[in-house]
Amino acid sequence: MSVILILLIVLAIIAVLIAATLLIPIDITIRLFKEGPLAQVRISFALLMGTASGRVNFSPEKREFRLQVLSIPLLKRPLERREKKTKKEKPTTDWKKLVGSADELYAAGKELARALTKNISIKRLGGRVKVGLSDPAQTGMLVGFLYAGSGIAKAVLPETRFEIEPSFEGEQMDADLELGLSLPLFKTIIPFIRFFRSTRKIF
Repeated sequence: MSVILILLIVLAIIAVLIAATLLIPIDITIRLFKEGPLAQVRISFALLMGTASGRVNFSPEKREFRLQVLSIPLLKRPLERREKKTKKEKPTTDWKKLVGSADELYAAGKELARALTKNISIKRLGGRVKVGLSDPAQTGMLVGFLYAGSGIAKAVLPETRFEIEPSFEGEQMDADLELGLSLPLFKTIIPFIRFFRSTRKIF
């Protein structure tokens, strides 16, 4: 009897965790960092208010995926680059079928993107930009345009925070930009089911 009770408690805990994961919005952070010639993109996500989190790093030196729960790393795996396969004779392309599939994929992708953008909300947008052109006058004009753009973004999204620094010494483009998004997972289930149902024949 006690084994059945323990099993029921475990199943109830799992059900509560699944429900909480679907109901509590997932936090997604996209960070673009560039200094000198090197650029790095980091996509982070947090579930259950940060209880479980993960991130994907893309940089010239490394590409890796990391998953952690309660700040304890569970998985750290390098993302392997695909090696070029030896060329084989390709069968003739059925262009009519390919164009029809592309139309179906475009329509399904457009519907999925519309559903996601309707349910996603921007929590924060900001960062630091240091920019310079070869001509100081053009640098001043560019910085003026960037200030105007950041003012418009702040009017639309008050959480916007941008630091713009001109560089009059020469050409330069360094940036550290961050975009924070929030997405309730339960609102993505039906759009994803529709997308996979529409594209099932293609793949």
